Amino acid sequence: MDPLIKLLKEKPDALKILCSAWNILYIEGHGPDVGKRRENLLRMIFEKELGLKVDVSSSTERGWDISVTVGKEKRMYSVKTSEGLREVKVAWNGYPSIERAKEYKFTAPILYVIRDRSNNEISVFVFELEDIKKLREELGDNMWWIPKEGTNPRGFGLSKSAIEKLIDIAKNKDNYVSCTCQPVDLKKIAKDYWDGWYNLVKNLALKYKQ
Repeated sequence: MDPLIKLLKEKPDALKILCSAWNILYIEGHGPDVGKRRENLLRMIFEKELGLKVDVSSSTERGWDISVTVGKEKRMYSVKTSEGLREVKVAWNGYPSIERAKEYKFTAPILYVIRDRSNNEISVFVFELEDIKKLREELGDNMWWIPKEGTNPRGFGLSKSAIEKLIDIAKNKDNYVSCTCQPVDLKKIAKDYWDGWYNLVKNLALKYKQ
């Protein structure tokens, strides 16, 4: 079992925070930035709730997003988050093609976080490199999701069917953790959120002004 998954199982309240806060991340919009907000919240939960040392990759790094030290073991992860089961993008640069996908190299396990809206459930999976490699050999070209021309001309990813199989593999290895929660109603918290956001920005500006 992945050490991070093991720790999340031992401290379920940390995952419940992610589950409850997931809706709040949409208060500033549903664009591509929401994925980065999810990743940042996940990182802060690991630090503040689990007491872990977390490092963030450089802006030029493509193979991993965060490294997490659990005990004496340091693990790097490529973080992917998803609203419902769908394809997962792994490369953003360049024109998408099956030829480029075949040459793509995975260098870190995938930390996959998915929200099932209908069941108010958050699940965290770790897809190990060895399992990704085996599935790649099994599925061949069906491993990949290539955007159709005219929809998203940059990058490519793992197909929905590949994600489904990786989820099954992770479940069989007990390499996942899930929880349910009552989602936050954005209409009820909007004023508190924006008041809190403004006060935070104002206080930082006044405290650290040049």
